[in-house]
Amino acid sequence: MNSKLNAYKQAAMMKTDYRSQEANLFKRVTFGLIQGKTNPNGMDLVRAASDDKLLWMTIIKLLQDDQNRLPAPLRAQIISIGQAVIREIDQNITGKLDVDFLIDINTQMIEGLAAQPESATAAGLPTQLPSV
Repeated sequence: MNSKLNAYKQAAMMKTDYRSQEANLFKRVTFGLIQGKTNPNGMDLVRAASDDKLLWMTIIKLLQDDQNRLPAPLRAQIISIGQAVIREIDQNITGKLDVDFLIDINTQMIEGLAAQPESATAAGLPTQLPSV
């Protein structure tokens, strides 16, 4: 038990930037979509699509916050993308869900989060979690 607690403390003390954390969330959800795509009639795809919807609902909510430091035009673009993803899931969760669309959007977000982290610093955006 002590080793598990130590592992948790080490993980909590690691400085991980926000972009990496967000990219990891997208990677996990996208992996679920890829796995679910192999059996489109199974519950795995429904779970993965629900996870994707929850992720995008959270992102939209965070982007709508007036204290979000991303530029307003970028926030509006990401919100629009998120709304399209949610609409696709809501309209097709039990029918012909375009899983490739969801995977492509998430992959583009992963790539965007991986690119140019120095531009976030230049814009004065926080890139690291505060020390614990």
